[in-house]
Amino acid sequence: MNVHAIIKSAPVADRPVPQAQAWRISYLDAAPEPQAALAVIHEPSNAVAVATPVELSDVLGNVLDLSAPIADGSLLVVWVPAASGAASDLDSRLHAWIRRDLPANQSPVHASIKTVRVTCTDARAVIYAAPEHLSDTMDAVARFALAMRTTATLEARMAATWPHIKAHTPLTHALTSRQQKLQPEVNALTEQATEMKAMHLRLQTALEQLDPTLSGTSKRIYADLADAAALHDRVEMLEDPIQFTLDHYELANWRLTEIGAARRGHVLEVVIVIILLADFGFRALDVLLPRVSLMFSTVIP
Repeated sequence: MNVHAIIKSAPVADRPVPQAQAWRISYLDAAPEPQAALAVIHEPSNAVAVATPVELSDVLGNVLDLSAPIADGSLLVVWVPAASGAASDLDSRLHAWIRRDLPANQSPVHASIKTVRVTCTDARAVIYAAPEHLSDTMDAVARFALAMRTTATLEARMAATWPHIKAHTPLTHALTSRQQKLQPEVNALTEQATEMKAMHLRLQTALEQLDPTLSGTSKRIYADLADAAALHDRVEMLEDPIQFTLDHYELANWRLTEIGAARRGHVLEVVIVIILLADFGFRALDVLLPRVSLMFSTVIP
């Protein structure tokens, strides 16, 4: 993690007042050379966060493609130095920018620790902090945005699964031959339930922030943002539905497998009976044919 490499401080004697700046944080498999990684993330998914400077005027002036942060999974971050005394006009523009395109039922989350203030959505963030706290704050924001997106994705997938569960409820008891055609669909939903369970477990680990290399500031900001977004409660509320989904499709698979095995057993039994009957028929012919031949030979001189 090295945002300080991006922000080059001038000597103390003639250091100018820092100006607001902006970055695009991308989540990659590996940091491109020679760019340094902002954060190496292991949970809830493996990713390397990389911060690339962008023009603040482009961000606020709507020059950048606003769909890009969502489309490519990146995060736009604006930093306002705490000591710069941001103008009210800039504050107003940032206030409008952070809320732009947000659904009506969503709002930005806020964190405030000492001299650090953060306002964040899953695609944008505004950081008010001194230069020495920027690196840790951006580290926390990058990790939090990924956790928030994963939580929202998991909630959406669970909500989309309920209609399937309702439709497949009959698979938990007596089955018909017609319902056996649902096996591929049930297999796909079983895999999806397993993926959801794995995602949930990794998300729980991410919320604990157990990485010993993280700074105390990063952990505190992350925890404050997670509390503001109610991530702990939302993840906890997903635990039982996901486990129920897994159990439901486990039972459905077992019933489908059971009825399939039973039907194959019946077919095998029928085949065996047919073979036995055929064998009996051939043996009967072997016995009857000589007698029939003898009968006809005595009747016909």
